[in-house]
Amino acid sequence: MKLYTWLSAPNPRRATMFVAEKGIDIEIVEASDPRNPAELSDAFCERHPHRRVPLLELDDGDWIGEAAAICRYLETIYPDNLLMGRNAKEAARVEMWDRLAEWEGLMAVSEVFRNTHRLFVDRGLPGYDVEIPQIPDLAKRGELRLGRFFSKIDEQLGRNEFLAGDAFSFADITALCAIDFAISRRLVIPETCGNLRKWHKAVSGRLAASGLNR
Repeated sequence: MKLYTWLSAPNPRRATMFVAEKGIDIEIVEASDPRNPAELSDAFCERHPHRRVPLLELDDGDWIGEAAAICRYLETIYPDNLLMGRNAKEAARVEMWDRLAEWEGLMAVSEVFRNTHRLFVDRGLPGYDVEIPQIPDLAKRGELRLGRFFSKIDEQLGRNEFLAGDAFSFADITALCAIDFAISRRLVIPETCGNLRKWHKAVSGRLAASGLNR
């Protein structure tokens, strides 16, 4: 199998960190254009017209897109060190908090990034081969959403060591990728979110979090 990723993009990092945390041996392939790292390579786009990463290419030539779907597949075929729930209740809680981290955290930062960065003028959404204009008001909305996300996560981490309970999970991976992405855009964790800051320091020290598409 091959896992296609792209620079420091947070969604590919969710998949590469999951792979590292589980200790799975998979070939990691950089999908960006060597001449223009802000673009996916022509070879990748021709082979995979959806133009999105991460993407897992299977040994039979089939492929799976989207970070959560890729990780669900890998969790099924590599059942050691479960990161998506060890029982039915835990699996539901992991999915619940993962969706919150993706939609209220990762998507909020993406709204800011895609609608303000000069490299994404006319590329307001990923995966399109037509111009998608930036919308500055979406960036403002993204900042408001992110503030609410920080508060929600901080409250949850006041009751639990990790996002979905007492065990590190895929939900923590998604939240870490969202928050590191925010920090890279100078959207820092508020000083008032002490639980979140403590958690962020702890999970950032995990081996899988270091050096992987940061």
